[in-house]
Amino acid sequence: MKSQKFNPGKSITTFFIIFASVFFALGLWQIERGQAKANIISEFENNLKKDASAFSEDSKKWDKVFINGTWDNSRQILVDNVINRGVAGYKVLTPLKIDNSDIFILVDRGWISREASRQTLPNIEINNIKEKVLGTLEDPELGFVLSDILVSDDWPKVSQTKSLKIISKEYNYSLASFILVADPILKNSLEYLKIIPTNMMPAKHYGYSAQWFTMFLVLCFMFIWLGYRKNEK
Repeated sequence: MKSQKFNPGKSITTFFIIFASVFFALGLWQIERGQAKANIISEFENNLKKDASAFSEDSKKWDKVFINGTWDNSRQILVDNVINRGVAGYKVLTPLKIDNSDIFILVDRGWISREASRQTLPNIEINNIKEKVLGTLEDPELGFVLSDILVSDDWPKVSQTKSLKIISKEYNYSLASFILVADPILKNSLEYLKIIPTNMMPAKHYGYSAQWFTMFLVLCFMFIWLGYRKNEK
């Protein structure tokens, strides 16, 4: 009986090495992303169990804090394309001047539905009064945007993102490096939406990882099969 030899050839071997390495690396990357997201969720949930403390320079993302300050009604921002129970609307960000400081912090007062016409903005008026605000600190990413124009010109402005790196450019005063998501007990709060600490859960990353590793295994089997098949011919 003639023995079979494994000889896939240089071109097939080169193809296999390149794509097998890519598929395997992507699988590992997705696992790392899943673990990172799991750590974010764990940190977020642990911080929610803690008592609120006074906001300070040492405050970190996901900390529960309280801040005393005065609202600035004239410089509010509506974050567009926020869907709540199938209804399109906005998240409302209102500056709060922190007491005994020249720094403002943007407060997420909650969600409000969009008017029938996009040209008509909802009423988000708030009195410029002093108030104690309790909430959770967040630092949103840029995320997916639907327009090249990220922020409109006139106040209240409409923004396509909640990222502070973008919207902080619209202010002529110093902003804190976090957004404060107000608890629903706030007197001037709108409809509260639960904070989602990450835009993709760990399970989804692990699912993508499984797909990449499956493709890697399929490629390995094809490489072995072609190596013997080619030699037979």
